Amino acid sequence: MKSLITGVAGFIGSHLAERLLGAGHEVTGIDNFLDNYPRPFKEKNLAAFSCHDKFKFLNQDLLQSDLAKLLRDVSYVFHLAGQPGVRSSWGREFTRYTENNIMATQLLLEASKGLPLAKFVYASTSSVYGDTDDLPMREEGLTRPVSPYGATKLAAEHLCHLYCLRSAPAAGHVLSSVYARLATRRRSAPFR
Repeated sequence: MKSLITGVAGFIGSHLAERLLGAGHEVTGIDNFLDNYPRPFKEKNLAAFSCHDKFKFLNQDLLQSDLAKLLRDVSYVFHLAGQPGVRSSWGREFTRYTENNIMATQLLLEASKGLPLAKFVYASTSSVYGDTDDLPMREEGLTRPVSPYGATKLAAEHLCHLYCLRSAPAAGHVLSSVYARLATRRRSAPFR
């Protein structure tokens, strides 16, 4: 079984890769080393499995990659890559958010169309809910982001839903305050 993990050098992506490799999967990981965290932190995340014989790492930008080649023979796509950060999403930096959260997702979904994927998993954020009074948050709760970051992640969720209707087997996971090794609070919502 072959999996593609975008954002593999991040905290979540690296833990997922380690887990999949441990289960015998072949893993291709791609990461562009965006500057949201120092590169040495991300390189350290990869260190535990970078020499694994079933792991292939690509230091590439999804926007510039040959996605058809990247998806060849892949069963599972775990799309964790994106531009994080609520505060920095305002102003001049917004272009980075539209490119890395919306455009990269759309290009990956488009390249996945018609492929025999078992699942396309998209990682979203609790920022899509904004300042909700509906507590505790529920999957079916109202989404009304209060930051450009939340808006771009919600737009990507909507793209996943639209592509799911047209044959991409997509599922979304809303991640909230990932703060310790495998100690995540997570909600899952299939787009179907």
